[in-house]
Amino acid sequence: MENNINRYIRLIKQGLTDYKWALYYFQLLILNPKYRRLIANLFSYFLPKTQNLKIDIETKKNIKIFQEDGLVVLDNFVTKTQVEEMKSYLSPKLCFDRHRPENGRFNVPRFAHKSCIHAYYTPEDIIDTPHLLDLANETRVLSIIEDRFGAKPTISLMQIWWLLSGFEIEANLNDRYLTHPGEFHRDVDDWSEIKLFIYLTDVDENSGCHAFIKKSHTWLLSPKTRDLDISNPDFPIVNNLIKITGEAGLAWLENSYVLHRSFVPKNKDRLIVAITYTLSALPLGPKIPLRSYPENSQFDTYINRIYLN
Repeated sequence: MENNINRYIRLIKQGLTDYKWALYYFQLLILNPKYRRLIANLFSYFLPKTQNLKIDIETKKNIKIFQEDGLVVLDNFVTKTQVEEMKSYLSPKLCFDRHRPENGRFNVPRFAHKSCIHAYYTPEDIIDTPHLLDLANETRVLSIIEDRFGAKPTISLMQIWWLLSGFEIEANLNDRYLTHPGEFHRDVDDWSEIKLFIYLTDVDENSGCHAFIKKSHTWLLSPKTRDLDISNPDFPIVNNLIKITGEAGLAWLENSYVLHRSFVPKNKDRLIVAITYTLSALPLGPKIPLRSYPENSQFDTYINRIYLN
């Protein structure tokens, strides 16, 4: 009981000192996808929009698939050269384990601690990753997201991390990732949230592939829940289960309210990029912009305001 009281006190203090946390916690109270969409539409009415937004035929097809399934694969989005240059840049950079900060920073995967499953690069290293900002601001991506949001998005969070296969089970016996292997979840960070994912390694079913339940972003789950087990008989889960496998460079946009998870890697490590687009700025990203706008940049100053100034 005491731990819960202290937690609530901490959350209240966060909300009072930073409006971003207040908005974040408030939206967690409403999980009905229909109501969330209505509130998102209300917010988007007051946000900046691209004047005379032009959407080509191919992007319209992507939008239709995304709207129906909750996810769309982006064909010919990242080149092999771009992938290799991103991996080459990241290779000497050090990672950290969010759940075990006492382990410090280490090179991955060679010197990762045996207790580590997820190893993250720092925001300061991520922002300088070659091609990342260009990909995050790619016209097709921003057009699809703005069409769904009804307003310009905000790039709220950029992450790159390893999902490691060589971890010790004994060191992670209480990790929900392992103790609930059939559980899929929704991300609930903002009223509207879309993520751009890019594999930087080849991924098959043995290397922690990402999976999602097609069309599940519209499902009404039990009150106050955002998780669903694959064995639940009340939803057509198995028939809509899609495992995303492919070569490095495979990219897709995902509605974060679609039920998803990554499977436990068996014998290969996975490196992935995730860029989070939201309606409002999240409290999870950098407190201040990390870099200035590149020279002659055409990046939208509203969309990139969290990371660039």
